[in-house]
Amino acid sequence: MDLYFPGMIVGIIVLQTAIVAPTLFKNLDIKDFGKVIRALWPKFFVFLSVLGAATLVALFLEDAASTARYVIAGMTTLFAVVCYAIIPATNRATDEGNQKLFNILHKTSVYLTVIMLLMNIAYPFV
Repeated sequence: MDLYFPGMIVGIIVLQTAIVAPTLFKNLDIKDFGKVIRALWPKFFVFLSVLGAATLVALFLEDAASTARYVIAGMTTLFAVVCYAIIPATNRATDEGNQKLFNILHKTSVYLTVIMLLMNIAYPFV
């Protein structure tokens, strides 16, 4: 059962970052794009954190869960919560024109999301 949730995490990250966000960027003006992204991204990270926590619960209920899988599930949950938590500061930096802070926060979010993706791809193999 614990394999389903990492698969969902991988699928959601790929869908959101490779299909949804680029499609919105290409088809909406920047003001509307900003509104949609500000509504969509928090839900994305909440969903990832819920799936990470569900993985932890599934592992707890498994008899032969490995430590590596617990680490991946825990880090996925933590990273998704961190990404969610920095959204207000990222939005504020954008609104105030603080490009330096925005770049730092945005890169943090992107890097953590890529790490979540890679960890959950590796999940079945550890």
